Parts: sequence; structure tokens; C-alpha cells
Amino acid sequence: MNKGVTINNKAIPLYYQIETILRKKILSGEFSPGSLLPSEEALAKEFEVSRITIRQALSLLENDELIIRKRGKGTFVSEKPVSFELPKFTGSIEDLISMGIKTSTKIIDFTVTQVPKNITDSLELPKGSKVVRIERLRLAEKSPFSYILNYLPYSIGKKIKPDHLLVKPLLKILEDDLHIDLAEAMQKIEATIADSYIAPLLEVRVGDPLLKIERTVFDSSKRAVEFVTVLYRADRYFYTARLQRKKIENSFGWSIA
Repeated sequence: MNKGVTINNKAIPLYYQIETILRKKILSGEFSPGSLLPSEEALAKEFEVSRITIRQALSLLENDELIIRKRGKGTFVSEKPVSFELPKFTGSIEDLISMGIKTSTKIIDFTVTQVPKNITDSLELPKGSKVVRIERLRLAEKSPFSYILNYLPYSIGKKIKPDHLLVKPLLKILEDDLHIDLAEAMQKIEATIADSYIAPLLEVRVGDPLLKIERTVFDSSKRAVEFVTVLYRADRYFYTARLQRKKIENSFGWSIA
């Protein structure tokens, strides 16, 4: 660790700032699984704070099972992987469906409303059109890792029953139950942070980083059949890309809407 670490944001408690720094080092692999963390005394000197402040920071990490304290031996990084096993993503609709089958869903809201102004173009609907709005959490190992907000044209969404979403991915319902021939999707990926509404749903803190994906799905006639926004916990989902000449191979973490 580098000495002389500066933590001077007066609006954020010191222990929280220290916990965030240590968390990043653990999640990035700088502190590898099973490795011994510096002692409380060393960390207090490093950050120029009291040992009580260090204990508060370590308690937060321990609560999230990122570290293990062993009396008389020290504090160790947890041996358990923090992220879920990542399946290969080749860029096909089938990959999204497959990943959805391996996870579970919790429905927050299922309503009929007017299409929001910001997605009228994406769904190619006139202003004031009805849409079905579906708000959900997706979980793996009983822990939430993504927040999903779907909008479907009313003619499509009205045929979907909430209970079906508990046992089958939405894309699978569109294909199998509604016989829609899914052909392609356009999506945008960007970084964002958790607000006061999303944070408790994903069991993160306000201001924690999230990965945001917006996707429009089209059928074989190029009709937009779904618009979805997904927010992923940054500590449980990541995106990597291996680039080669005339070839791109992508790899995603859990992803399904």
C-alpha cells in the first residue's frame, strides 16, 4: 500500500472512505483471496486515523464477508469469490436467455402506463401510447445483483402474466408463449451510481458504482418489442473484451431482462 493516503472529504465519514478504498483493493484483486491484510495499527498509521476508525471500516467489510478476522492471527481476505461465475457471452439472444434461466426474479411492480417521453423513439410508439411497465430484481444465490425496468408495447405486454416471469425469462416468454421471432438488439453501456431508491433494492450504498445497460429488442420484422434498462452491482458484474484483428470476442457477467 502507498503511504500518505489522503482522505479529506468532510461530507463522508472517515471509516466509510477507508472501507471504500479497502473494498476496491479487494475486489480488484490487489488484495488477493486468502492474503493477510495490514494490521489495524499499520492501517491507522497509513490513513492517519485512530484504530477505532479502522475497526469501523473493517467491520463493514466483515459484514459483507469480504474479510475474515482470526484472533491472534490477523485479518484475511475471504477465500470465497466475490463475483459469480461468468458465462461466455457471444453476442446472441440465446446467451441472454440462458443466463436468465440460471437466476431468479423478484417482481416489484407490474402496471400499465403511458410510454415515457424518453423511450417513445426507442419503442417507435406515438406519444401517449400505452405500455406495460415491469420493475424487477434479478437474484443469484438469493442475493440481488441487477435491477430491471422493462417497457413493452401494450399489445405485447398485456399478454404476459406476472407469475410467468417468476419461472421463465422475459425473452423466453416472448419467444415461446407469444411466438415472437426475436432477431436482434441494440444496447448502450455506461457507468452510473446508486441513488436512494436503487441502493436498498440492490443492497448497496447510495453513491456506489453501478453498470447501466439500455437495450431495445427487435423482432424479425424490425419491430421494437421491448425496451429495458438494467442496473448491475459493479462488484458482481463486469464486462471484458478481447480485441483481435477483424475479430471481437466479448465476455459478460450475468445479464438478462
